[in-house]
Amino acid sequence: MNIFRFINSKDIRRYLREIQYQFTVPEAAFLIYMSRIVPLKEKFDAWQKIINTMPDCSLEERLNMKAIPSFHRFLEDYMALQKKMLACFYRKEQAIYTIEFFEKEPGKYDWVDLGLYFPDYQTAVSNLTENWLEDDVEKIRITKHYFADGATEQEKKLWIETDRQLNVLSLGEKDCLSDSESGTAITFEGMWFSFPTPFHRGDVLIDQRAPDSPIVLQDISTWGQEELLRNGFSGDAPFVINAEKRLERCRRHGDTSDMNYCAYYLAPDRTGEDHLYSDIFWSYLDLERYEKPLEGEAKILSVVAGGILPDRQKQADVELVCNAVLLIIQEEQCRKLRKWMEEIYTKESLEALGLVKNSPGGE
Repeated sequence: MNIFRFINSKDIRRYLREIQYQFTVPEAAFLIYMSRIVPLKEKFDAWQKIINTMPDCSLEERLNMKAIPSFHRFLEDYMALQKKMLACFYRKEQAIYTIEFFEKEPGKYDWVDLGLYFPDYQTAVSNLTENWLEDDVEKIRITKHYFADGATEQEKKLWIETDRQLNVLSLGEKDCLSDSESGTAITFEGMWFSFPTPFHRGDVLIDQRAPDSPIVLQDISTWGQEELLRNGFSGDAPFVINAEKRLERCRRHGDTSDMNYCAYYLAPDRTGEDHLYSDIFWSYLDLERYEKPLEGEAKILSVVAGGILPDRQKQADVELVCNAVLLIIQEEQCRKLRKWMEEIYTKESLEALGLVKNSPGGE
């Protein structure tokens, strides 16, 4: 079975293919669950194929996951619950439906509420397909809001997320399941896995969910002491010394929130000026290489990358990094100021002050 197609990152997918990575049953099932683009129906088929063709196994209890004596049985229970939730979502009841779009525009990736209410799913879909499917819509979320006595809205709700063709990608709920059903529904979230990746400290990457926002990788939570040393970290650093203990904790008790990475990024302050920050992000499985040239202030990221290269012999020293960052900032400020002046002053006024550069061979 082709598990690779369920991996969100094309670079991780390619790398695992190249090293001929062999997935365990839990790893394969987890990657199917994590896929954001494969329809739920195809996930059901893949999980069923795991049950039919791969050996059963068990998982011990974790901090946020009950013990799984039989992984095959868990997958059967999980799929049954998902199908039950789907049936409830489509069923006509005392409820209304709302629609949100996930719009994908440069610098803007967010859910937008349509602001309309529909009495049933079919009416919502008819209105959607006739009036609202635009090119910048990447995903759709349709939510069923339950009412008590036909008047008072409760917290109880179900929702589906679909692609543009309305293929269901995932399900969600609030206050619709029993305690045991809720435990089954969130089981995958209680898992943690360490998959090999092709990335190194100092790589300029993107999180696939924000493809226009490059970052510089500092480290990944799956890196142990040996890999941290290979990536240029000092062996004296407490972060490196404690790496194996940290990894063991994740193997025994970690969940999806621990499948993270640390990176540098640029973000504007309230005045619009970009500043360099570092933070921890989720999830490393969404990382891909940034393939466009860095422009404007974003060139600062290439300087940062040069200062943390795994090969210490090739690392730029702190003084050079600081001065290079300052140079890029000042060049960008000059470029923006010149652009602003060219917009509000006449060419003749700027020429009189010697601020217009004549091209070679020009008048």
